[in-house]
Amino acid sequence: MNVNDPVKAREELDRAVVSGRPEAVVRAAVSNLWPLYSAHYEALIEAIAALPSGVIDRHPALKMLHPMTPVLARTTRPFKPLVYQDDARAMSPEEIDALTLVQIIAYRTSGDVTAALGYARRLEDRILQTRIEARDRTDGPLWYYHHQIGSTLLAAGDTTRALLEFATARQLGRFSIQPDAERTALGREALAHAVRGSLADAERALVEARGKPAPTAAHADSCRTSEAAAAALISVDRMSADLDEALAALDPYDTVEMVWPFALLARARAFLARRQPEDALEAIQLASDSHPAQQGSIATDVIAALSIKSLVAIGEISRARRIADEHQDAGTLTRMATVRVCLREGRWDAAGLALRDLSADQTLGPAQRAETVLLSGWLELARTGDIDRDTAAQISRVAGKRDNRRLLAIIPRQLVDHVRALLPSEPASQFSSVTG
Repeated sequence: MNVNDPVKAREELDRAVVSGRPEAVVRAAVSNLWPLYSAHYEALIEAIAALPSGVIDRHPALKMLHPMTPVLARTTRPFKPLVYQDDARAMSPEEIDALTLVQIIAYRTSGDVTAALGYARRLEDRILQTRIEARDRTDGPLWYYHHQIGSTLLAAGDTTRALLEFATARQLGRFSIQPDAERTALGREALAHAVRGSLADAERALVEARGKPAPTAAHADSCRTSEAAAAALISVDRMSADLDEALAALDPYDTVEMVWPFALLARARAFLARRQPEDALEAIQLASDSHPAQQGSIATDVIAALSIKSLVAIGEISRARRIADEHQDAGTLTRMATVRVCLREGRWDAAGLALRDLSADQTLGPAQRAETVLLSGWLELARTGDIDRDTAAQISRVAGKRDNRRLLAIIPRQLVDHVRALLPSEPASQFSSVTG
């Protein structure tokens, strides 16, 4: 597979297209996949789109790039490419790398994040154990492999490991001849930080990304949607003045881009912070109906958690409990939302146990840790009818960070009043200014 000469790759593809022979186009595309993808993306996609479907189906890498594949994969035709061992034995090491990458993206697009993680681990093992000179060149695809491994970890909700992969992709991208390699990685890095609530880090990565060269056609949608979702999550957590503008920049609910759960997270959080739970439920319904759901993915966690919080907000506690019981293993966001159900049900011991488990979780980001403080204060107030000064001080500290404005908007008014009453005059004044 030619990995380092985009000029010759384009010439070979053009000759194949002029010949009118599908198999010639396939040979030219497959043998020059990386340079064509990197430097001549639009020509590659045009050539692939013109191929007969029967030909495309025999070549997973080309099928993955066909513009119809992601649209059909999320609804009627999941794309889960398998390869016979005899065929795999005939492949070069570069071709096996490329096939594994395609399997990662294909299974992830089709909603099978668990399988995508398996292929991501396989590619990670190949990077560590199988040395391929062409992969490690500055014009090779190593940075992109780490980017896609990180994207799969992010889709599974493993933000800490995803950040390591994005950092590696970004560092490798500095040496890449692809002008948008760094920007592509930085956008996803910003998104992972924003999901965790590390907003200063998210903002830094976002500013750095937008200062890089404009993305090429191959990565334009990825960069645009990652950066928009990161910006929206930052704005909604801070309840910034530009929130509506940030939300307007998000793709529609039915986008085929992999960041759709994070766009939904931003939209529904904004609705909940503005006391519009019915609108949040509508957003959840529209997004979830447009995509395949997979247990173990952050999409499942986002949908379950937002559904629970929305139902609690409108007083439908029994429905919220059913969703919580059905998604006990969904993820951190759902575990946090389930605490709210326990509090509304008066199940203090269950809420306390869940909060202790959450507080001991070393993978929590700043936003989740801040929320556990607020929920612990809520539990103390519910149990005893009062809170102590230490609890009030902890909540005041959380309230003092502008990154937590959204969280403050959705805690009980009684808790706010009790905290204010226990604070000294100056901290109480500052607390009042941010809680209304």
